[in-house]
This record gives sequence, structure tokens and C-alpha cells, in this order.
Amino acid sequence: MEFLNVKLWVFFFVFIRLLGVTLFIPYFSMNLVPKPVKIFILIFLSYIVAIGLNDTFPIDGNFLMIVYLFIVNFLVGMIIGIIMHIIFYAVELAGQFFGIQMGFALANVLDPMYNTQVSIMSELGFLLSTFVFFIFKGHIWLYMLTIEMFKKIPSVFIFNGKDLGIFVSKISEVFVMGVQLSLPVTAFMIFTTLSLGIVNRLIPQLNAFIVGMPLKIIVGFLIFMAVIQVWQEYFTKTFFELYHWLEKTLIIVVK
Repeated sequence: MEFLNVKLWVFFFVFIRLLGVTLFIPYFSMNLVPKPVKIFILIFLSYIVAIGLNDTFPIDGNFLMIVYLFIVNFLVGMIIGIIMHIIFYAVELAGQFFGIQMGFALANVLDPMYNTQVSIMSELGFLLSTFVFFIFKGHIWLYMLTIEMFKKIPSVFIFNGKDLGIFVSKISEVFVMGVQLSLPVTAFMIFTTLSLGIVNRLIPQLNAFIVGMPLKIIVGFLIFMAVIQVWQEYFTKTFFELYHWLEKTLIIVVK
């Protein structure tokens, strides 16, 4: 009865925050994971976390305050999920960039997980990054971060929205990361295109651009295979940089 009296709402606040994370973090936000599995994991984690917290909230508490705490806890979870998804967006953007250079500008495939049309190279990059994500147990690190943040940001708190701009500016780094990831392949593909142009001027009888279409695809894939190891290191490094950045920065949402 004591749990019901002072912990029931805390359980729901924890559930809402974990829900916010789950809806936006990589892989678990996709349709690939069955909803019953997501709900079971959320309920189990919420119960374990709620028992260990010192937070209390009376079962007959103010209704408006309950709605407010639902919203702010969801926002905290959403911020964690979106920030940690940045590196995945960057990989997809990088794939889009050099996919265009390889001649795949109009070659899209259906992503069954999101039910959207995506570039072939974006999908390939995303699948590789997802593989790396699970190799170093990124999903466990994310939930560990969320659970650890309950020590700094309790489930019952007053939200401070003055400094949210810092999270928006962090999200804007997606473009920079995407350019950094795509730069080696994109630069080499531009060099290949310029080389074909020079060959076409020197030997007009040779239709270099017709020959160049399959050549650019082959060269692009070879370069892509060559930089996969670099991508893996960059992905892992950036993931943990974002992880530690959130650990230090997320506390600003508490008034």
C-alpha cells in the first residue's frame, strides 16, 4: 500500500521518461521492434527504477501538477533520445552526400523500418552504424544514462526551459558531422569526375562519361569499403562524446 500511496505516480513519471527515450533512440524507435516487447521492457525498467528512487508524490496530488510532470519527464527522455540519435542522422546524411557523387541521386529504396524512401548509400551507412551500435552495446549505455540521470534529475522536478537552445545548437552539428564523414569519399569522387572530364577533352572519341558511370560506382564502393574502419572509430568516439556531454549538460533542465 505504501508503494501505491507515494510511488504509483513516480512509477508513471519514470515510465513516461523512458518512453520518451525509447521513441527517439536508434533502432528501438523503429517499427522492427514489436510494441509489446517495448512496453514490457519499459514497465520492467520503470518498476525497478521507481523502487530505487527516493522520489515521492501523493496519489491524490494536484492534477495539473501530474500533467506537468508527465510533459517535462517526456521532454527529458526526448532530449536524450534525439541527442544520441545525432550520429545516426549524420551517417545517413553522409551516405546521401556521396551517394549523389556515385550517381545514386535518384536511386532510392524502401526502408521497411521507417516505411520511407531513402538513398541506397544512406541505408547502407545506417545499417552499418546500427551494427556497430549493438557491437559496443550502445542500447545498454543509453538506458544506463537515462537511469543514472534520475540521480541528477528526479522524476518530480521543476523544468527550466531557458537554456534549451544549447540542445538545439548540438542538433545542428548533424550537418558538420555528415560532411566530415562523407568528405573522403566525396572528395575522391569529385577528383574521379574531373579526371574523366580531362580524359574526355584529350580523347573526344572516347565517351568518358558513359564509361564513367559504372566506373564511379565501382570506385565509390571501393573507397567506401576502405573508410569503413574510420567510420567505425568516428562513430564510437562521437557516440561516447555525446554520452558524456549529456551527462554534464542535461542537468540544466532542472530549475
